[in-house]
Amino acid sequence: MLAYHKLNNINANVGIYLRISLEDGDKQESNSIENQRKLIYEYLHQNNFVNVQEFIDDGATGTNFNRKGFKDLLQNIENGNINTVITKDVSRIGRNYVKTGYYIEDYFVNKGVRYISILDDIDTYSEVIGNELLPFRAILNDMYSKDISLKQKSSLIERKKRGRYIACYAPYGYKKDKDIVGKLNIDDETSKVVKYIFKLFLEGNGTTTIARILTNEQIPTPAMSLNMNADKNSIFYSTWKTNTVRKILRNETYLGFMIQNKETTISHKNHTRVYLDESDYIKIPNHHLPLVSKEDFEKVSQILDNNRKSRNENSNSVREKTLLHNFLYCHECNKKLARRDVTNKIYYFCRTRTDFHLCDNSNYLSYSDIENNVLQYIKEFFKKYSDKSLLRQAFITEYSKNQTKIKEYTTTQTNLSKELLKINNKLDILYNDKLNNVISSDMYKKYAVTLKENQKKIENKFAEISNLIENEENKLQTQQNDEDKINKLINKFCNLKNVNTEVINEFIEKISIDKNRDLHIKFKFNL
Repeated sequence: MLAYHKLNNINANVGIYLRISLEDGDKQESNSIENQRKLIYEYLHQNNFVNVQEFIDDGATGTNFNRKGFKDLLQNIENGNINTVITKDVSRIGRNYVKTGYYIEDYFVNKGVRYISILDDIDTYSEVIGNELLPFRAILNDMYSKDISLKQKSSLIERKKRGRYIACYAPYGYKKDKDIVGKLNIDDETSKVVKYIFKLFLEGNGTTTIARILTNEQIPTPAMSLNMNADKNSIFYSTWKTNTVRKILRNETYLGFMIQNKETTISHKNHTRVYLDESDYIKIPNHHLPLVSKEDFEKVSQILDNNRKSRNENSNSVREKTLLHNFLYCHECNKKLARRDVTNKIYYFCRTRTDFHLCDNSNYLSYSDIENNVLQYIKEFFKKYSDKSLLRQAFITEYSKNQTKIKEYTTTQTNLSKELLKINNKLDILYNDKLNNVISSDMYKKYAVTLKENQKKIENKFAEISNLIENEENKLQTQQNDEDKINKLINKFCNLKNVNTEVINEFIEKISIDKNRDLHIKFKFNL
């Protein structure tokens, strides 16, 4: 096959790949998409290539390979539609030399695909000197991309240090100056809201109350003020959140500070964003006019600190998840009930009510009362349906659903496996970056810790689902092979004395409590 394509270009199925990214330093006119196309089509004409498809990524960085045009090219290779790939030079494929080398020397070869880089004199079906220089060209392209990235970052940091505000949006309460780049001016409308929030808080209103007041007065949220892309039909788009109010009260921007450099990317090849330590922030005082006085800001900060300290003292022990935690819902708005620990007692409440005032359920419910009521409810239920044959049929009907549950759990495990693969790839990239001095050992350790923590969480979740699958398979086996066990199970629950994990998992799908404190339990089976 290889020799056939070499000798008979006219029958080759060619995919030409065009890419440009100013982020990678592709500013020269010669690197424009049009000039790449012109150069490649001259080559196609001279060498009798006629079956051609174009794949383009305009404005896509070469340091990662998550690009639409490139993925479309790979899909066509997988489908057998492309057996020859041509680019202007190697850097168009990518500037990450590990991945670039993989595609050219491994992936293309294994798929029987010929690769041609015109300016680098590379043709994987010919004995040309460019083929021997491929690894060095890939490394040079990677080094070039790293150099561009470092220069861009250094330039941004210098601009920040000089007091130029470079974020896409001005902080809430301000607007960008139309004439002077990087300058912030007070926004007449939103600045009034910021001052109003501080005033309300100093008058004794909590952040939840303030959020409710702003929502009731139909004051546009920060997202609405920016006209951000979101679900604008959602009631929450126009609803102020407690956390939004708290962030405004904590933001030193309103003292006149410009605060930037809070986050960065891991490296020029790994664009995952990570938060920096506060010591790395670039903070410039007197950058713009303040909206609140230093005295008021310090008073607000002191109150918030005291509130947080009080909450921590009231919940100084590690909170264990209650037995019914995952089953408790508000019957009015169908949202999960939230938990609050107060002086060693546990309460559940509707956060939609407290945070947004969009629900009628204003109850604070003692968890111990909830659990007692659930036990009583189940006992009365079994008393009402004392016909064991009816219960037995309900159990069998429920068990017939086990196979579906097993399939759902298996699908979830497949998705988790994909997530693990992504993390492993990121760790590989990170390790290669450390080996090639793209990032320091300290940076490697810092970012690797986060990735490995996520990896561990997914692995634990995978193991948890494996246990769930095993449980469902055991239930199915019980139904199919030993119906006497079902009868024993029914007898056991008919004489129930307390609520336990076995009861919850076997019987209950959902527990909801309405505004009148009435209990509604949805069982996993129907009678």
